[in-house]
Amino acid sequence: MVNARDIAIAATLAAMYAATVQALHPISFLQFQVRVANALIGLVPIIGIPAVYGLTLGVFLANLTSPLGWIDLLSSIFTFIGLIIVYKLRNVSVILGLTIYSLILGVWVSFMLWYVLGLPYILMLFYVTVGIWIATTVLGYALYQAVKRIIVRL
Repeated sequence: MVNARDIAIAATLAAMYAATVQALHPISFLQFQVRVANALIGLVPIIGIPAVYGLTLGVFLANLTSPLGWIDLLSSIFTFIGLIIVYKLRNVSVILGLTIYSLILGVWVSFMLWYVLGLPYILMLFYVTVGIWIATTVLGYALYQAVKRIIVRL
C-alpha cells in the first residue's frame, strides 16, 4: 500500500536527483561523466522501494535536458532495473548491488553515445562505466555508510 510518507520520500529524492544533475550539468552527461547525483543510489538499501521510485523519476526528469535527446529518457528503464537489483541485494552486498547498477548503466549509456554520436563503443564503455562506478559505488557506498552510522546512533 502506498502512503503519503512514501510518496513524500520518493518526491524528495526525485527532486534532489534532478536538481543535482542540473546544477552539475557539464559533468552529468556525455562520455566523461561523473553524475554526482548517483551517490543518492546509496540510500536505496536503507530507504527501500520509495527510493527506487523516486530515483527512477529523478533520472527521467534530469534527462529531459540531456544533450542526447529523447533516447536518454529511456535511461530511466535501465535505472529502474538497476535500482531493483540494488534493493534485492541489500542484505547480500551493497557494494555488489551498486557495482551491478554501474555496469548496467555503463553498457546502456555507452550504447547511446555510440548510437547518437558515433563514439567508439568499447572506449565509451570504459570511460562511462568508470565514471558511473565512481559516483554510484564509491560515493553512494560512502553515503550509505554515513547514513547507516547516523541511524545506528539514533
